[in-house]
Amino acid sequence: MQHALGPYKDYTIEPDKTASLGDADLRYFDRGAGEPVLLIHGTSLADSLAAPLGHYPEFYARHRVISYYRAGYNGSTCSGGAVSIADGARHAVSLLDHLGIAKAHLVAFSFGGVIGFDAILKYPDRFASAVLLEAYLPREGAAAIEANTRAYMDAMELYRAGDKLGAGLKYMEAVCGPDFLSAVQMTGPLDVWDRAAAAMQTTFEIDFPAIAGWGFVPSKADDYAPNKTTVPVLACMGLQSEAAMPGFRETQDFLMRWLPNVERAGIPGATHGLQSMNPKAVGEAVVEFLKRHPIKG
Repeated sequence: MQHALGPYKDYTIEPDKTASLGDADLRYFDRGAGEPVLLIHGTSLADSLAAPLGHYPEFYARHRVISYYRAGYNGSTCSGGAVSIADGARHAVSLLDHLGIAKAHLVAFSFGGVIGFDAILKYPDRFASAVLLEAYLPREGAAAIEANTRAYMDAMELYRAGDKLGAGLKYMEAVCGPDFLSAVQMTGPLDVWDRAAAAMQTTFEIDFPAIAGWGFVPSKADDYAPNKTTVPVLACMGLQSEAAMPGFRETQDFLMRWLPNVERAGIPGATHGLQSMNPKAVGEAVVEFLKRHPIKG
C-alpha cells in the first residue's frame, strides 16, 4: 500500500522490560537490529511516537529501536513527586547506560523533544544525531504566549472539575487542531484513549510543572548552553502547525539559527501531531536523515 495507512488491525508495541535507574523504573521495549534509536514521547499519549512510526516499516527494519514510557506514564514510576526536564534527560541517558549503548540516535516529539533537546545539550557525546519533531520549547512571542496560556487554562478548568480525559483532549485539540484526534485514532493502539486517560495526571501534575520550571528560554540560550551542541539535528515542522496554534515557526526559526549543525524537514498535511497525521512522511524524513549521520567509532 503506497498511500493508505494499514492494513493493521492494531499497531501496538507493548514495553515488555523494565529498567531500574535509581530514582525511576522505566518500562521499555528494545527490538530490531542495526544502529540504536532512542524514542522519547510527548505528553498524554505515550504510544504516539513508537506506534505511528510503524506505518513506515523501513524505520523498524533498519534500526534497533528503544522506546520507553517516561516516568509517570503507563506503569513507569519515579520515587519523587516531580520529574524535571533535567531528570528526563538524565533518565534517557541512564536507559542507554542500562542497555550498554555508548551512542545512539534520538527521535523525540513535543514535550519529549524538550527532554531530547536538553539531553543533546548536556550529553552530546551520547548521541550521533537527533530528530526533533516540534520540540515544545518555551514561547516568547506575545501571540504564541497568549494562545498557549489560553489552551492550558481552558484544559486546566476541566481537569480541576474532574474531567481528566476531556481536559487532555481539549488541550490537544487547541494545540494540534481538530484533525489530530482522528489521526491518533487511526495510527495509535486501539485502546489509545484508555491509555491517555490513565496518563492525564502525569501530564497535568508532572509534565506541565516541569516545563514551567525549566530554566531555558530561546532568547537566553547562550547563557543556558554556552558550548553549543555539535550533534546533527533534523528540525521537523508540520506545514499546518502554525495555522493551528502560533509559536511553532518561532521555535523552528530559533533552532535553525542557533544550532550549528542543523537541517530541516517540512511535513505536509500535518500540525503539531505530525508523526500521527503523516507517519509515512515523518518516517521517510527520519530514515533518510539517520542514513546521512551514521554512528562512528
